Amino acid sequence: MKPKQYFSALLVGALVFVGCASSGGGKVVRISSKGLHDVDANYGVEDLHLFTQKMVSSMLQSSFLNGSKKKYVALGEIVINEGVDEHIDLKLIKNVIRTNLIKSDKVNFIDNEHIKELEKEIDYQNSSKYLDKNTTKKVGGFIARDYTLTGDIHAIKKDNGAILDNFYALSLRLTDVKTSALVWSEEKEIRKQVSK
Repeated sequence: MKPKQYFSALLVGALVFVGCASSGGGKVVRISSKGLHDVDANYGVEDLHLFTQKMVSSMLQSSFLNGSKKKYVALGEIVINEGVDEHIDLKLIKNVIRTNLIKSDKVNFIDNEHIKELEKEIDYQNSSKYLDKNTTKKVGGFIARDYTLTGDIHAIKKDNGAILDNFYALSLRLTDVKTSALVWSEEKEIRKQVSK
């Protein structure tokens, strides 16, 4: 084979190899983000939905929501406890719960995550000589929270060589800011096993 033909064959082979490698080797299939499609025993999107559906459903049935006045809730901290050795997106759990509770039209949420930015904006509006004073927001208009939502996640993992057993528990509680009383609490447990 002449050097030019050899180089051309080598180039074609390399392009074929790169084309095959970049395709990922598999077919992409869209599946429901809400369905149960476990691919292993680790925490996954299925567990996120099971956790948040249980919490939202329980809270919406709770007696603390009775009455004509909507309650103001702020998201507190959800803590990952010992035993959890994998990534669990706590912000996503809080976001899904908050979004579904807001959609229920039974709960108002205080945006305590961005309170400092809001304070700066109000300070700016009230100190700026360029803004129409009829449209500026006055100091003292923030609504105080009635309740704070907090919780924790636990995990227990066992592996005897033949079976991998993963257990997860999400516990949430709602505390009355005025009285410090727990007005609602719920727990959801998930257990998954995989035979090796």
